[in-house]
Amino acid sequence: MNMSYCRFKNTSQDLGDCLDAIENEDTKDMADFEYEGLEDILSYCESILDYKARIEEIIEEYKENRFK
Repeated sequence: MNMSYCRFKNTSQDLGDCLDAIENEDTKDMADFEYEGLEDILSYCESILDYKARIEEIIEEYKENRFK
């Protein structure tokens, strides 16, 4: 379980690791729960893309306010 203060950082690192596995075709012979997890990741990614504009706004607001 991720702590709220580091959930996005930890999750981004884990997603990067998953992307590396996909890019390196290291997805053979996974356990059933890993295939289910991969399916969940795809579903979450599709949902996250629905919020792409809002996520970009959040990032831009952060950058604008970071040095105020």
